[in-house]
Amino acid sequence: MPKPSKSKYDKGRQELSLTSMFFNRYLLIRYTTAAFFFANLYWFFLSFSAVGLAKWWPFTLILTTAAIAVEQVSKYWRRDNKLPVTKVGYAGQLLSNFLALVVIMTDHGASIFPFFGQKGISLITTVLLIGLGICFYILARVHLIETNRDRYLKRIRQFAQSLQ
Repeated sequence: MPKPSKSKYDKGRQELSLTSMFFNRYLLIRYTTAAFFFANLYWFFLSFSAVGLAKWWPFTLILTTAAIAVEQVSKYWRRDNKLPVTKVGYAGQLLSNFLALVVIMTDHGASIFPFFGQKGISLITTVLLIGLGICFYILARVHLIETNRDRYLKRIRQFAQSLQ
């Protein structure tokens, strides 16, 4: 049985490197999505004592982040730069954090965060504000990726150019 040629082996490694680089273009988005998924999951489990529909708010965010995760995983096989689910999902997370802040500022925070007392409201406010900032940053990053203006794409193109 003939051995595969070295150039065929190198070509496969180069293609794998490019695939990995394109997939790593979304690395920050994937890790942030995981963080939001587990934060929303934690909120959902702690909200079981809530009455009414308030406990389903974090559940919808869990479903949204799961959909974002599926889209991000699909980027390993597809090199397109379109991220519609990620855009909508992070816009929804941004809106959710903003609405939660409004609810807290109107002294109804216990209805959506029944597991925190009055002292915990400042912690929740801080977490929500950080979440808002992260959502804005991710949405800006998604815009750069979709318009092919992110720095990582330039590095990928330089690497691909060096292979030829």
